[in-house]
Amino acid sequence: MAGPDISLVIAGGELVMKASGTTTSVQKEADEPRIRAWLPEELSARVKIVDWSHQPSSHYSVRMTADLIDLLSKQVSGGASAVVVFCGSDAVEEMAYLADLLWIYPQPLIFAATLTPPGETEGGEAVTILREALAAAAARETWGQGVLVCSGGELFAASDAVEVANYGRCGFDGTFRGAVGSVVEGHVVLWQAPRRSRIFDAPFTPARNVELLYASLGGGERFLQMLTENPHSIDGLVLAGFGSGNVYPAWVAHIKALVREDVPVVVVSRCARGCVLDKHSFEGSFSKLSELGVMSGGLLTPEQARLKLAVGLGAGLKGQELQNYLLDR
Repeated sequence: MAGPDISLVIAGGELVMKASGTTTSVQKEADEPRIRAWLPEELSARVKIVDWSHQPSSHYSVRMTADLIDLLSKQVSGGASAVVVFCGSDAVEEMAYLADLLWIYPQPLIFAATLTPPGETEGGEAVTILREALAAAAARETWGQGVLVCSGGELFAASDAVEVANYGRCGFDGTFRGAVGSVVEGHVVLWQAPRRSRIFDAPFTPARNVELLYASLGGGERFLQMLTENPHSIDGLVLAGFGSGNVYPAWVAHIKALVREDVPVVVVSRCARGCVLDKHSFEGSFSKLSELGVMSGGLLTPEQARLKLAVGLGAGLKGQELQNYLLDR
C-alpha cells in the first residue's frame, strides 16, 4: 500500500470545536485517532495529519496566514500530491484568497469550511465537509485549478468565494460566478475553471499594515484624519467607496495628503458585485480621485483589494506596475 500523499492541515475551525449547549469552544479532543476514525479506511491511509493550530479564524492576521501558507508549501515540497486545510469559516474567504495569490503549485489546495462542529455522531457536518474536501484534493480534476473552498458539497474558486451566511449548510457563494464544481457522492465535477491572478515565484512576505475603510453616510473622516497625522504607520490603504468608487467629499483632503506621502491608496466599490467606473466628475468621484493618484481596484471586493495590495507591495510593485497587477492587466 502506498504511503500518505495528502496532507490534512488542522488550522482551527469547527473540526476542533466542541458543542456545549448553545455555544462551542476550542477543544483538543479531535486528535489524530479520532479524525482517522471519521474517514474511510482507504482514504485514511492516504492522509498525513498536521495539527498546526486550534485557533478561530477570527484570530488570524495576514502575517499568520502567510506563515500557514509557508507550511502548506512545505507539504508539497515534501512530496504531498494535495493539501487540505481545515480552518474556521469566519475569515476563510480571505485566507483562501491570500493563499491563491501565492500558490505556485499545480497540486490542489482545498480549504474546508463548515459552520457547525462535528458532534458525537459520524454524520456530523464537519465530518461531511472533511470527507468532501479530501475527495476534492484526491481528484485529478482539481489539479492546476489553484486554491478552492469546499463547503456544503460545492467547490468555489478562492478568487470568487464569499461567505453569505453564518449558519446552515449553504453559507458560501461566488461573488460573480457561483460554484465552480461540486462533490457528488465522493466524485468531483468541475464545470468551469477558476480565474486566477498573476503568481509571483520568488518568496516574499506580504505587506503587514494595509488598512481598509468602508464609506458610509457622512462617516469615516475622523479615521482618515488619524491616518493622515501618522501616514508612515501604514503601508497602504483601501477605500471601499459608494457605487462606482465615490467617497464623501470631506475625505478628499486626507486622501490627497496620504498620496503626497507616497502611501498607495486603492479605491473599490462597496457593492456586493460592484466595479470602479470612471463615469462621474463631482468631488469625491473616482475620476477626481484618480487625478490625485488613487488607484482602481476594478472588480475586486474590498477584502480582496486589501490582500492583493499587500501582496503587490510585498513583491515590490509600485506605480503603474502595481495598478496593472491589481487589475490583472
